[in-house]
Amino acid sequence: MIEATVQWSALTVDSMSEPKYAKSWRQLNDHVFVELETGQPSMGLLVTCGVPGAAAGQEAGLPLQMSVTDPGLAVEQRQALLSAFARSLVDELSCIGEPVIPAQLLR
Repeated sequence: MIEATVQWSALTVDSMSEPKYAKSWRQLNDHVFVELETGQPSMGLLVTCGVPGAAAGQEAGLPLQMSVTDPGLAVEQRQALLSAFARSLVDELSCIGEPVIPAQLLR
């Protein structure tokens, strides 16, 4: 069973440079961070998505956190699914700043 979630993150973009998060998250570009493989059947993304009408700075202070979980999927499949899920959400929400979600999340 595939489970996909999205929520406003308790993490901030600034917190990604703190050592405890820098070990488990990698910055992909100015707007996207990927959670490094933990050996668990899940993968996470943090995306700066400014929502039209929100307070200034919302995209950095409350980025979107998305994840995909499925023990039956290989890492590459989870990666492709999460990337497609994130791109679809960014388009639907009309994120200000137009974050670019790479198709290849882990290298």
